[in-house]
Amino acid sequence: MELSMILIFVMGYMAIAFEHITNINKAAISLLMATILWVIYSFISPEAASIQVLHQLGEVSSIVCFIFGAMVVVELVDSYGGFSLIAHIIKAKNRKLLLLILSALTFFMSATLDNMTTTIIMIAIMYKLIHEPTVRLWFASIIVLAANAGGAWSPIGDVTTIMLWVKGNITTESIIPHLILPSIVSLLVPLFLLLGKIKGNALDDPNANAFEEGEKLYPQVTRVEKGIISLVGVLGLVSVPVFKSVTGLPPFMGVLFVMGLLWFITEVIYTKHDEIKESKKLRIPKVIKVVDLPTVLFFFGILMAVGALQEQGILKQFANTLDSMTQNVYLITGIIGVLSSIIDNVPLVAAAMGMYPLADPSLTQAGTYAAAFVQDGIFWELLAYCAGIGGSLLIIGSAAGIVAMGMAKISFGWYLKHITWRAFLGYIAGMLVYILTI
Repeated sequence: MELSMILIFVMGYMAIAFEHITNINKAAISLLMATILWVIYSFISPEAASIQVLHQLGEVSSIVCFIFGAMVVVELVDSYGGFSLIAHIIKAKNRKLLLLILSALTFFMSATLDNMTTTIIMIAIMYKLIHEPTVRLWFASIIVLAANAGGAWSPIGDVTTIMLWVKGNITTESIIPHLILPSIVSLLVPLFLLLGKIKGNALDDPNANAFEEGEKLYPQVTRVEKGIISLVGVLGLVSVPVFKSVTGLPPFMGVLFVMGLLWFITEVIYTKHDEIKESKKLRIPKVIKVVDLPTVLFFFGILMAVGALQEQGILKQFANTLDSMTQNVYLITGIIGVLSSIIDNVPLVAAAMGMYPLADPSLTQAGTYAAAFVQDGIFWELLAYCAGIGGSLLIIGSAAGIVAMGMAKISFGWYLKHITWRAFLGYIAGMLVYILTI
């Protein structure tokens, strides 16, 4: 039964990878794969299946709600010209310089925001500056790399680092100075390897009138009102980590609050503009209709599929096998990082944390294998780096990649051919920098 689950996952994964050949939407494949895996699990553990599927549904739904809410907010802000205004502020006509600026902004934003929100915002801005489809693919791919790299060195930048930080495996004062340079290197290597592909200039002042598009569609809504909508949307997304820190609630609650607030504001605005025909009013229900729901469903399916493997213990078994084969922390974390491009890094890190308990420094001799597992030990810091950066090796290896896959229409095959090897060289280079500087 376990072997059949592994085979189903591999077959589904391959079908997703070759979507550009089969022309079968990846969302359909992921939903079928998830359902079949849970059916098989129900035969293996009939008593536990109904409970565990609801447990996984709760965790996955929180992520899916976050993505959906963020997409709605971004779409609304974009419709009123908010991202055109931000794009206008970024004054860089040379595309190579523009790519460097967007990469730097993404890298540092992702350290405070989560990489999903950062990717959604930055790709929306990128669309205002770059119109050629092929060039957009390069820019969006670098945004994914920068978002994942930025999340790896901050204790709040990625779900995996948050897990390690909350459990006490790493501390802020250690992970930031130890991982920021390796993370920068992991981004700079692929960035400079593809700069030769970026030529020419961006559009000549494409957003000189930041709200021009919004004014054509909604001329009766004032610039002040459009500005309020844009400001609330952008600041709301940026403030989600603060909301989580203050309330202790999951991030999706903060995003839903922002979406509800924008819904309320737009409803109030349109009550003052009776002259606007109802068909012309940009209410939230109209925005929801244009959100890329297949990408949201794909994300739901792939996470539920991984959840089935996790509940069956397949990921844990693999971790135990890996540990029995070698006790080299660099090799173990390196392999986990590569695997995180295939399987979600959250269950992988969770399995590693369950397999390797936090060691007591008073009972551990310095320089031994066990010393790598004390607080801020080499294993935990490398795990944070590898799990975060390793997700960039494939387009479906991270939440940022999956979001970009839908927004920028990046195919699995194109990313594998053009980005994977560059990202891998950056991944290895960053690890070497960590080893040499630790």
